[in-house]
Amino acid sequence: MRGAKSMAMTSTLRCLHVLELLAEEPFELSLSELASILKTPKASTHRVCATLLESQMIERDPVSRNYRLSPKTLWIGSGYLRHSAVYRAAFFPMQDLAKQVPGTVQLGILQGDHVLFIHSVGYPGSSEVFADVGLRRPLHATASGKLFLLEMPPLEIERLMSLNLRKFTEDTIVSIGTMQQELRRTSQNGYAMNHGELLPGYSVIAGPVRNHQGRIAAAISVTLSSDQLKDNGEATLAPLVRQAAHKASIQLGLRPGVGNGVSRAGILA
Repeated sequence: MRGAKSMAMTSTLRCLHVLELLAEEPFELSLSELASILKTPKASTHRVCATLLESQMIERDPVSRNYRLSPKTLWIGSGYLRHSAVYRAAFFPMQDLAKQVPGTVQLGILQGDHVLFIHSVGYPGSSEVFADVGLRRPLHATASGKLFLLEMPPLEIERLMSLNLRKFTEDTIVSIGTMQQELRRTSQNGYAMNHGELLPGYSVIAGPVRNHQGRIAAAISVTLSSDQLKDNGEATLAPLVRQAAHKASIQLGLRPGVGNGVSRAGILA
């Protein structure tokens, strides 16, 4: 019985792994590619895919024969948003903010070592670069990520910064010393900045959305070109982002006088 249970668990985990693989670029994979990534025989991989096809979680392109996610996965994934208090709290403040700034507005939450973007708002004339819903970006290369890093224990920050971090641009912060300085600046400002650290030529301003305990539950951010930031001014745009994040925090249950500013709990000494 124990062996059968273990085999069933392994098969289930492989099914979930396939779904995760198809959720990332290139979004479609052949049976051979899946078998290679999973390090399993083609026959075993085919059984996993057959299970997912039967459950209508994936589908197969009639021409390429590659596997891809089905619309059913969107219905399942959107259940998170339909039940998300953060999403509901930030919805209207983000709409208002998007009308006041030249860039696009995103809502991000912490998911492992990444920021997971769960909502995005933009209007004609705003920045052409934005975070798709469901997109994940590493903490060290995002303005929102810096806010989440602020509340992490020092050892967790050390662990993250000791990884072989990807350097997306020349300005991406990959050293713990530089990140420590950046987190101090973020704490002092009450918001986080990203100057071309993920995409060259683009900047991001992020403000913390806090829950009823004053803890950072999410981040509202604005992505705009560096020229747009220069033309409008950080001193003008940052208060608008912070105000939107505060409005969302109030909707989320933040009590007056709780969690003002940005915590320095995670900043290394």
